[in-house]
Amino acid sequence: MPVDVTVVSAFYNRQDSVDASVTSLAMQDFPSFRAIIVDDGSRDDTFPALQRHASDRIEVRRQANIGFTRTMIALCAEATSEFIAVHGAGDESFPHRLAAQVAFLRAHPEVVAVGCGIENVDELTGRCWEVRPAKLVRKGPISGDFAISHGEVMFRRDAYLQAGGYRAAFTVGQASDLFRRMSRLGDFGYVDDILYRRYLRLDGVNAKPEQVAKREILAAISIAAHQQALAAGDAGGKDELDQFALLYPYFSNPDATIAKSLARAAVMLWVGGDRAMALRLGRRSLGEHWTVKGCAAFIMVALGTGLLRAPMLKFARGMSQGEGEFDFARINGASRD
Repeated sequence: MPVDVTVVSAFYNRQDSVDASVTSLAMQDFPSFRAIIVDDGSRDDTFPALQRHASDRIEVRRQANIGFTRTMIALCAEATSEFIAVHGAGDESFPHRLAAQVAFLRAHPEVVAVGCGIENVDELTGRCWEVRPAKLVRKGPISGDFAISHGEVMFRRDAYLQAGGYRAAFTVGQASDLFRRMSRLGDFGYVDDILYRRYLRLDGVNAKPEQVAKREILAAISIAAHQQALAAGDAGGKDELDQFALLYPYFSNPDATIAKSLARAAVMLWVGGDRAMALRLGRRSLGEHWTVKGCAAFIMVALGTGLLRAPMLKFARGMSQGEGEFDFARINGASRD
């Protein structure tokens, strides 16, 4: 039977959070949805835990590990519904989430994607806090922060396809890259109610210096291609990244934004303990475009000792792009375990 919403979710080693997370989907008060939940080659008992929740509305599958982005590409390609909703693995969608987001999209035909208020839960510290949107509608195109985390977004399938969908090269930062292209097609909306609970975990992307550093670089490349498309007056969703992929910087003019992102990534990796790669990225930053921050980052990494750790942390925080929460305290704590 056709449905209005396809919910897609990819789980990997999340056995302890399966029950609450998938039950929250089963409890949705919006009847016209189908959820496809994939276990992406977990090494724990995630799949047996998921199987217990299989039903007419919740389909559970297992596959060899191919990674989050490739899984999302496959699931979205399969969807035939008007809307596609993401549900973050281990997170919880409150009962009225799907209904409220569908109602918002139908009331605002100019909006291509909608988020909602979220409750963040830091599993390490136990701290909880709410995040509500400052505006109910943000006009596109958007280059910076979207005020939506990946897990609670719902978007129009036709806008997703027109934008070109997720890009396989973006193994992290895939949502922001997609959202930038979608924002060239329409606006972004936000339901003001708290409808989603997001858990921040030590095994998430934000707690891995190398992944945060990679996301910094990919975000800068995505932004550069996005801004180039805007400058060219291209209102479509695709851009030169679709032609050149991650070789785009080599075919474009030197970009200070990319250079600064490489400098940020160098500092992050040094903080995480990978000084050799930090030095490589510092050199690449200066090769891309000479900037004061890039020069400072290279010198700090090259001369980095324990005495410079505190100022480097402060420096990296000040360089943050806002592409996610990079919690140095959590990373440092995790590295001692």
